[in-house]
Amino acid sequence: MCSRVVYLFPTELEADGFRSARPDASVVISGVGMAATAATLGAMLQRGDILRGDIALLCGIAGVYGDRVAVGEVVEVVSEECVELPERFRERYENMPLTELKTVSSYTTHSPYTGATDADIENMEGASFYAVLRASGIRCTEIRAISNRVGEPFAEWRVNEALERLRDSLLNIENEILWVK
Repeated sequence: MCSRVVYLFPTELEADGFRSARPDASVVISGVGMAATAATLGAMLQRGDILRGDIALLCGIAGVYGDRVAVGEVVEVVSEECVELPERFRERYENMPLTELKTVSSYTTHSPYTGATDADIENMEGASFYAVLRASGIRCTEIRAISNRVGEPFAEWRVNEALERLRDSLLNIENEILWVK
């Protein structure tokens, strides 16, 4: 059994619903993008705010490529890579699923990726999250609610619906994660 679950959200907006439902949960705002996420995790590790035996969850919204995943669906990322790096420098972070959610692959990018894709979704923090925590020996996974199709105008994103589903899924999977060995 893990000692505790630490929830990281890129923004206050993404954290708000879950924090309201679980005010006693360990919730951290990591910041948007790879650099902010890596800096937040580095500071947490240095202060001892996250320890071996904990499980870290990166939670937030994401965009979807193709039709395998529906807008509004909540998924667990089991494969992540930074697509903006030249292919010879990319590392793929593979993870065993910790939940019963649909598993997906993801690209970390800072702008909508328009090249050929083998990934199901995209986000802006996942690769740095996995890189830092894997190097530190901390178990982790990434839970994303799909708010939009990649390339859609922001006005068409379904952020509120995705965040409600994210909150509900996090509340439902917490007991599964606490008993992970």
